[in-house]
Amino acid sequence: MILDMHCHLDRYPNPREIAKEAERAGVTIVAVTNLPSHFAAGKEPASRLKNVRLSLGLHPILAPHSHLELALFSQLEPLTSYIGEVGLDFSKDSIGTKQKQIDSFRFVLERIAGKAKILSIHSRKAESEVLTCLRDHSVTGATFHWYTGTKEVLSQILDDGHFLSVNSAMLKSSSGRELLAGVPPSCCLLETDGPYTRVGRASSRPIHLHQVVEQLSNLWSLPISTTEEKIASNFRKMLQRSSGGSEI
Repeated sequence: MILDMHCHLDRYPNPREIAKEAERAGVTIVAVTNLPSHFAAGKEPASRLKNVRLSLGLHPILAPHSHLELALFSQLEPLTSYIGEVGLDFSKDSIGTKQKQIDSFRFVLERIAGKAKILSIHSRKAESEVLTCLRDHSVTGATFHWYTGTKEVLSQILDDGHFLSVNSAMLKSSSGRELLAGVPPSCCLLETDGPYTRVGRASSRPIHLHQVVEQLSNLWSLPISTTEEKIASNFRKMLQRSSGGSEI
């Protein structure tokens, strides 16, 4: 099984075609959303796609902007096991809403704590604060999407039983490869973050994950089949930790 743990399917101009292409290639998609209203709009179309699991999001860059979205999150949360994209962003363009982001993220964590949820976490420039929030709400087994923080914080994240989802952009830079070379294969999942990453001049698509598997196989000096099985095993392990063993 190949799983795209973090894909913005609704941001492609042709989401149904992208999903069908992935289905033919044996790829299942966790389709993250940026706001609860986006989840509400996509719920019915996604239900008609066998290989798509729609994820309820409250993106940190957008999270502070609407109390109506918070109310809608609470209303929609019982309808899905998948939560994302959520988290914090303390980069230069977003640091001005730091406290509002923290309030919104903690709002999310309060509502899912102790429940069978699978999280995809945004943590740019805010990795330590995200980890603190997760610890405060006893949330384990989350997936850190496109991690760019320090090795020291990453070690704490992995020690707490969380995972990384790896995309092609992370493997392009020498620093990214160096970081991932030190991550046990038992802690990694896959993502495209499509359409916001690229393969050549085109947006990444879920079918391109086979290339990420090949790159990780080279990085870890493992056969491709072994890498695929290890990553599939990681998802099963994540289900047991974060969702009580429920099926995808």
